[in-house]
Amino acid sequence: MDHQKTAESVLDGLGGPENINYFTHCATRLRVTLNDKSKVDKPAIEKTDGVLSVIEQSGQTQVVIGNEVADVYDAMAKMPGMEKEGGSAQKPAAGEGAGEEKKAGIITRMFDVLSDSFRPVLWALLGSSMILTLIVLLQTLGVFGHYTNFQGESVTVDLVNGPKLGDDALNADMLNQWRAQFPFWFIILGAALSVLNFMPIMVGATAAKRLGANMWVGAAIPAALMTDAFKGLSDMAGGADHITLFHIGGWGVPLYLFNYTGQIFPPLFAVALLAPLERLLKKVIPNMLHMVFVPMISLLIMVPLTALIIGPIGVKLGLGISDVFQWLNGINPAIVGVVVAGSYLFMVPLGLHWPLNAVMISNLSTLGYDFIQSPMAAYNFAVFGVVTGVAIRAKRDKELRQTATGAAVSGLLGGISEPSLYGVVLRYKRVFPLILVPAMIAGGLISWMGVRSYAFAFTSLLSIPAMQPIPLFCIGLAIAFFGGMAGVLIFGFRSKDQREADLAKQNLAADEVPTESNAPDLVAAPAGAVAAAAGGTAVGAAGTAGAGTGEGLSSPENASSSGSASAEPAKAPAAPAKPKPTYEPGTELSVGSPLEGKAVALSEVPDPIFSAGKLGQGVAIEPTGNTVYAPADAKVIATPGSGHAMGLRLDNGVELLVHVGIDTVNLGGEGFEVLVSKGDEVTAGQELYRFDRQVIKDAGYPLITPVLVTNTPKYASVEGRPADAVTPGDAVITVTTK
Repeated sequence: MDHQKTAESVLDGLGGPENINYFTHCATRLRVTLNDKSKVDKPAIEKTDGVLSVIEQSGQTQVVIGNEVADVYDAMAKMPGMEKEGGSAQKPAAGEGAGEEKKAGIITRMFDVLSDSFRPVLWALLGSSMILTLIVLLQTLGVFGHYTNFQGESVTVDLVNGPKLGDDALNADMLNQWRAQFPFWFIILGAALSVLNFMPIMVGATAAKRLGANMWVGAAIPAALMTDAFKGLSDMAGGADHITLFHIGGWGVPLYLFNYTGQIFPPLFAVALLAPLERLLKKVIPNMLHMVFVPMISLLIMVPLTALIIGPIGVKLGLGISDVFQWLNGINPAIVGVVVAGSYLFMVPLGLHWPLNAVMISNLSTLGYDFIQSPMAAYNFAVFGVVTGVAIRAKRDKELRQTATGAAVSGLLGGISEPSLYGVVLRYKRVFPLILVPAMIAGGLISWMGVRSYAFAFTSLLSIPAMQPIPLFCIGLAIAFFGGMAGVLIFGFRSKDQREADLAKQNLAADEVPTESNAPDLVAAPAGAVAAAAGGTAVGAAGTAGAGTGEGLSSPENASSSGSASAEPAKAPAAPAKPKPTYEPGTELSVGSPLEGKAVALSEVPDPIFSAGKLGQGVAIEPTGNTVYAPADAKVIATPGSGHAMGLRLDNGVELLVHVGIDTVNLGGEGFEVLVSKGDEVTAGQELYRFDRQVIKDAGYPLITPVLVTNTPKYASVEGRPADAVTPGDAVITVTTK
């Protein structure tokens, strides 16, 4: 396949770049949200080399390509007029065609839009905030030198907050003198404040992209409220918070003159109305006039509407949330710390923390500091402490120890809590109180001691200087971290049931380890050999032992394949290196199940591409477990970033695709934990990835898992073997060689 030619043909068949609202890809398909579906030339796309089919599903036009979809996606993203939207796990744009999202409640959709609009800006925001953190640290250390004020006193220059003398003229004079003495640092300060100050413009662009509107018009609306023309109205107001634009029947129409620097909610609300307005205008205005009149009319309507109504509502909402916390802070600062640190554990998995992030940014813009982020750090460090404790206690569970160690390091150095949360905490809910107790104690103490944040940053060891005073903040972090770690070391992290289950699995693994005398030769079985003792079919060199019996793998690697990585059983003597297997025509190879569950015919999959076998023949598993295992020794050839699918090349040459659920790419990786990487050599029974059944069910996606032989044309036949109950390793597919 020529990826470039395929991409060009597909894009042309979809109506060109101007008809693409949003596009991404999953393990096998291009997923496209279109502006006008009537422009799609489906027959032309399906005739394109490399395209298997074109279907309409979940409000998207899906172009089925197969294993090479990522290459076609990359080629398509580089074409003129296209903009790569980043990775393989993006959610489809809301707006026209976002069918799955329309099924969700309005609150869920609001939080989705908020998080998806804010997340793209985080990269730049965190970078600029770390620069601001560096400036705060250098100021604290006196690196900038000192400035002699009008009284002849030597004072440390505060570039971030500026002079606070209560006299605007005097402040301006001092700032000018500071700029003359420290011009370079004011350039660096510009880099530090750039994202925070112009956050509304960036969020306007990302929100418009997310909702299917023109992103530059989305950016222009909040930008209009940050121009000198608009801000100059404040001078005319003479210190008042509003002016009267005109009168209607004796009633004055007020224009509130807010400072929109750093505001998040106004651009979000404005773009939420811009998206349907644009769609309406495109319907009533001829296509040849779209480029001129759609943006012009959009701006003429949305800028005044935002200035008069939407903007003030958004600012008031942010201030209202902030006022609630300030009210609690006024009663007792410790209350804020306890509430924030105690609630974050439940807010983050649901995405409910994004509004608080918006309030933190608003506080930094309006107050010059924030008092929510510092107690939130107590939650983070309690989580990191608990995960560190898990890494210490998980002595025999190599996989869990590696997961916990990696999560702790990424948290302590990068401030990223998701690996800890999804990799450890949500798996072992016994640790919830071990997080909450030290987090709430430390959070309350941090707030009570008056620790404030002067930059928005993921709280880590590197971002500590963003909090002041640093010594008091460090005391709180130490309580949270070591309290969480000590809790795990003392009380453990597994529940009683989990301990008993793990112990049983370890004992079972130890009992089932083959000895040198009785271990079956799974690796060097000759092609076409008959499993006489089992009365089954022939097994290929890397096929599944016990084919036709349902006994499953009995290799050392599979001894603990039921889900525990805790056991490290003794290994049978290593088999000698084997040549690449060759097979006589008519040889039957068995492929084992990668999951526990019920095996059903592929035709039962509620997806026409899978059920028709267009991606390959095979079987489908209705899983009862939550782990995908290697059915045989294999090489990982595909690992989509969303974690919902995986491609394997078994040692016997069979190429396998395991796709957990239908449309689960839309989860963006939520609920999936990938344990291996592309290019890894894996052994039979090794855990490949885990999935959270409840997350998939709650999102409304079927759990049924297609297991496909993607190189089906290479074989004479590929037949699925339905069964009421299968365990990892049980034969579920029979492949006959040509």
